Amino acid sequence: MKIRIITVVAALLLLLTFSVSAAGYEYAIDTDADFTSAKYGDDLTEISEKLNMTTDDLNTYFSKNGLLYLAVSDDAKTQVRLSAFTDNFSSAVSDISYLDDKALGEFMSAVSEEDENSCEVILNNGKKFIVVKDTLKDSGGTYTVTQYITICDNKTFYLAGYNEGDQTSQEIEKIFKSFEINGTLPQSNDYNLPLIYVIAGIILFTVLALFMIVGIVNNVRKSKGENI
Repeated sequence: MKIRIITVVAALLLLLTFSVSAAGYEYAIDTDADFTSAKYGDDLTEISEKLNMTTDDLNTYFSKNGLLYLAVSDDAKTQVRLSAFTDNFSSAVSDISYLDDKALGEFMSAVSEEDENSCEVILNNGKKFIVVKDTLKDSGGTYTVTQYITICDNKTFYLAGYNEGDQTSQEIEKIFKSFEINGTLPQSNDYNLPLIYVIAGIILFTVLALFMIVGIVNNVRKSKGENI
């Protein structure tokens, strides 16, 4: 974890142009009836109560972290978040389709160097996604955080799912399969950015997603009187 914290600092220095964006971006995502969900701009009263947070705090979190969507199962054992950002890398690449197999392969090798981290490229609804998975353990048990990352219309989208156990749950996979981004592919693009921007940027948001989801889980456990 110390290595990752150092990586975060490096990434912050590298990503000189970074902004939260895409609050009004069109996307589609489906969850089952036993989920409480909210989009950016929605009334967050119900979901904030489930997460043991104040509405103001959750609204602030949405605004500061580029959060477009948040969903939590009734038992709080499965959580999903969607966020979007514009940074130097997403602006230069424009769309993940412009990354060739070699660039994707180099990136996957870089972010998968730690044993607990697995990474692959998959196709979903016609768009490539980099999938990064971490299995974590604490006194509350074992859980998995899976991130589905893509670039579209100069924005980097992160769909992060949390579930108990040491594998991505079928529920998270089902939600991901329903996910669509209603963006358009640009006509042309000149990509010439060092791979370090890819590595630093994606690892940065992997760490941020882990801290966010673990924090929410801990809040829920505390509200239920569980030991963490």
